[in-house]
Amino acid sequence: MPKKPYNPLMKIFFLGPEGTNSDLAARNIFKDGADYIPLPSIEDIFEKVAMSHSYYGVIPFENSYQGVINSSLNCLIDYDLKILKEFNFSVSHNLCSLNENCDLSTIKKITSHPQVFGQCTNWMRNNIPDAEKIVATSTAEAASQAAKDKDLFCIANSYAIKIFNLHTHLENIQDSNNNKTRFLVIGKSIEEKSDQNKTSVMINIADKPGSLMSILQPFTELNINMTRIETRPSRNNEYLHTFFIDFEGYYEDEVVIKLLEMLEEMSEELRIIGSYSVLN
Repeated sequence: MPKKPYNPLMKIFFLGPEGTNSDLAARNIFKDGADYIPLPSIEDIFEKVAMSHSYYGVIPFENSYQGVINSSLNCLIDYDLKILKEFNFSVSHNLCSLNENCDLSTIKKITSHPQVFGQCTNWMRNNIPDAEKIVATSTAEAASQAAKDKDLFCIANSYAIKIFNLHTHLENIQDSNNNKTRFLVIGKSIEEKSDQNKTSVMINIADKPGSLMSILQPFTELNINMTRIETRPSRNNEYLHTFFIDFEGYYEDEVVIKLLEMLEEMSEELRIIGSYSVLN
């Protein structure tokens, strides 16, 4: 498979608008000076990245509370692109507004993304139980709306707070500090091996009893650590079942080559979605 280093003039596409967690994750992954471009959907990101070797996308893939993001997984199936990097982003939710000071008892309206409300349920119930919840399409949109109305408070990340010149009243109001989102960098070609690597594959096998056990056995025999597995009916053939598997190792490692050979023998289709570095 071809390998290509990052182009210094590369463009980074992320799920917008500016100020989202996807934006913040992208800026943590790449160096300063990159050209960051927000797009309205994950599908749009894949379409753009498919156009050039110097285009890269940062997509949210899995949340520790919400699970896999289906549109990201479906696009990895539908587009011939590769996972280049994995970045695990610790989600921090902060209460903010235009006001310099805040009395929780006076908050009547608060806005954020529905998932954020769900992740701050206990804090909101205990501190602002009667506040009206106004749903926004993203935490960035919530911050932009709060920047126009002193009576409207929002829950957003630190970067959105900075962009829209808001004041932070309380930090880390999420119910769990273990709330993380797994972001993936996608591109057109696999990168060189790094110190810590994972490989992701898609396998289509006949939908029959014992399918799962058959593909698990090679991992046991070769002592390869599987970090994630998901299954769903094939999108293209009702008689096949599709497995998505992440495991430790690089696709050119001798033991991984052996694993892929064993999996290919038992599958109707085997595709490497990525062999990539784990940044944190």
